[in-house]
Amino acid sequence: MKIRTRWRLGFTLIELLVVIAIIALLIGLLLPALGQARKVTKTSICASNMRQLGQGANSYSTEFQDKIFAFTWDRDHGHSRYADLESQRRGTGTAPASAQAIDIIRRRSGREDIPRIDGWIPQVLYTHLVLQDYLASRLPEKLVACTEDWRRLFWQEDVGRRFDNGDFLPDQPSPAGVGKRWPFSASYQTPSSTYDFYASRIGIPAAQQQLRIQQAGTHSFYLVPGSSKLGDLLFGDIQFPANKVLYHDQYGRHFGKQELFFGYPDARQPLLTFDGAVTVQYTRDTNRGWNPIAQTSRAVSRYFYDPSEYEPPLRDGSRRAGGDLVDGYYRWTRGGNKGVDFGQREIDTGQIR
Repeated sequence: MKIRTRWRLGFTLIELLVVIAIIALLIGLLLPALGQARKVTKTSICASNMRQLGQGANSYSTEFQDKIFAFTWDRDHGHSRYADLESQRRGTGTAPASAQAIDIIRRRSGREDIPRIDGWIPQVLYTHLVLQDYLASRLPEKLVACTEDWRRLFWQEDVGRRFDNGDFLPDQPSPAGVGKRWPFSASYQTPSSTYDFYASRIGIPAAQQQLRIQQAGTHSFYLVPGSSKLGDLLFGDIQFPANKVLYHDQYGRHFGKQELFFGYPDARQPLLTFDGAVTVQYTRDTNRGWNPIAQTSRAVSRYFYDPSEYEPPLRDGSRRAGGDLVDGYYRWTRGGNKGVDFGQREIDTGQIR
């Protein structure tokens, strides 16, 4: 007699369920690790970008007599091939810097439709344009956008033309008129002492103290006296290059589940210092800064983080009217370029004991 054996091919339902359960368990274990690895990579890229900006700043300083990169046009210096900007350059206050900023954007991006802007302080979010013009960069440039700043990276698409169409509303400012400048802004900011001549000094007369730039109530507004002196500052003025911030992001984006405005004590982010290094710091571990028009006071610059619709929300995740009151920290370093932001106590400007 011959015995025929039939082999069963395939898996039972129970076996399949067990395999699926094992795969699901492995995914559950691996996804957080992959997410963390992705964040670490983005943080490393962001730090690398900041170091490149630091190298560019030092190169600029070497070529231009130790100067900290800043807008240099004034009534007597600079020239634009654009008639509207050339007439603006001859103005007072921040008008020459505004003309220089738009001139760079037009030339480096090919966007000659970007309009002239009056009553604007480009030093806050656009000083990088001077450095990029020096480095002959094509604009907009991803180097100046944090790897986690998805809004600004979107705005840069198609040389800002998608932004102009309002494709990213409400996660973008209005593109109407002067709003077209936003795709050429940076995630990173330089402290006021890098471009405000009087803010870089201590012990100056009260009359000159009143000419310093100040925070104007909320995080995005500044008071700029008409007779303020902007630019013409030296790397040699920096007393603590390893502990003084040159570039910082307006938001801590790399750590935690939520983007936090840098003025919150628990915000954490990479900071570029004047020695070209990048260090990660909690805001609470940095010095609180000063009120630039009251240098012998213990008072610090205090203002409200009151986000627009396209900015990260408040600490509690809301967009509550009025915002949250925060301190200035390294945006307003006590002692300006003579001061220190972290690693040691604030310098004594006549009131610290």
